[in-house]
Amino acid sequence: MTTSRRFRRLAALAVALALLTTAALSVMAQAEETKFALIEGTETGDTLSPREIAAKCRTSVVAIETETRVVQNGYDYSPFGMFGYGYGYGYGYGDRGGSREYTQTSAGSGVILSSDGYILTNNHVISGADKITVYVMPEDADGEETAYEATLIGASETNDVAVLKIDAKGLNAASFGDSDTLELGEPAVVIGNPMGKVHGSVTAGIISATERELTIDDVTIDAIQTDAAINPGNSGGALFDEYGNVVGIVYAKSSSVSIEGIGYAIPVNNVKELVSQIINEPESVQAQTKGSQIMLGITIQNVTEELSRRYNMPVGVYVKDVESMSAAERAGIQKGDIIVEFAGETITDADSLNAVKAQQTSGDTVSIKVDRNGKTVELDIVIPQPTEVETDK
Repeated sequence: MTTSRRFRRLAALAVALALLTTAALSVMAQAEETKFALIEGTETGDTLSPREIAAKCRTSVVAIETETRVVQNGYDYSPFGMFGYGYGYGYGYGDRGGSREYTQTSAGSGVILSSDGYILTNNHVISGADKITVYVMPEDADGEETAYEATLIGASETNDVAVLKIDAKGLNAASFGDSDTLELGEPAVVIGNPMGKVHGSVTAGIISATERELTIDDVTIDAIQTDAAINPGNSGGALFDEYGNVVGIVYAKSSSVSIEGIGYAIPVNNVKELVSQIINEPESVQAQTKGSQIMLGITIQNVTEELSRRYNMPVGVYVKDVESMSAAERAGIQKGDIIVEFAGETITDADSLNAVKAQQTSGDTVSIKVDRNGKTVELDIVIPQPTEVETDK
C-alpha cells in the first residue's frame, strides 16, 4: 500500500471517529439538558398580595383523590373508620362483626412541578392507594377542572413526599423559593383541597415559626409553622411566600383539632434534591443513608381531647393496626386498643409515645396500659431491636 493511500485511510478513520465523538457528546448534552429541574423563583421586585398570589398560583395546585380496597374481619365501630390519619381525609365507615370488603376514598392536595405533568404531594396522601386521580384547576374560574389518572413515580416515607405523573401538557408549574430565608411574621398563603371538597381553596396568614420539631408516625421534621388555615385534605398542597414561590409542602395542623391557627409545612429546601432524584435517578433514592428507630409494629392515630369528649374514650393513641409477628402482637396489643401509658409515662399522643419509646433499650421489658372497650388492660412488651429506616439526614 502506498504512503498516500495509507494516509487517506487514516485521515478518513480520524474523521469518522471525530464525527462519532461529536454525536456522542451531542446526545449526552441533550440528555443533560432534558434532565428534570425544579423551577426556581425570584425573591426580588414587588411582593404580591394574597389576591395576586391566588391568581398566579391557584392552577399550580391540584386536588388528589385516592381509592383503596379494604378488607376487614371482625371490625368494631370506631370514629377512626371515618377519619384518615394525617391530612388525607378518609370516608370509610364502621360496622360490627363479620367480614366485609369496601373501597375507601381519601383526598389530599398536590403541587405541579412541570408543565408535562409531574406532581409533588405527601406520601401519606397516596400511600397504599390502588387508584390515584388528580384534578387540575381550570384557568378560567368558571371552567371545569380536568381529571387525570396518576402514576406513582417514587416516594420517601421518611420524608413524607411522593412524586406522581399525569399525561398532560401545558400545565402551570409552580416556582420554588428558598425556605431557609423565611422570617417570622412575613406573609404566607396556603392553597389546597380542604375536606376533600373545596378544590383550590385559598387561605392567608403569616409565618409563625421555623424549624418547629414535629413528629407524626415516627417521622420527625423541622417544620414551618403558619396560622393560615389548614384542614384535612390540605396535605400535599403548597405554602407560598409573598413572591408566589412554594416554600413549604403542607404537612399537618396542630395535633389537637380544637386548636386553630397552628399548621405545619415541610420546608422545600429539605426535599428539593430528593424530589429531583426521584424523577431523574430513582435508584439513588433507594441508596440513601439509613438510621435506626424502634418500631413496635403498630399503626396509630391520636385520640385528641375533642374526640375523647365526642366518643367517650380516653385521650391517648388509638391502635389502627398491628403487624403480624411484631413486638406489639407478641405483647398482646390488639387493633382498637388505646395506649394510655407506656413504661410508666402517660401517653397523650404519638409525639409522647415516640419520645418515651426512644428512651428504651432493646431487650428491656416495659409495661403498657391500654384501654380496651372501656377496661384498663396491663401488658408487658419486649423492646425490639432498632429497625433500619431510610433517611436523607
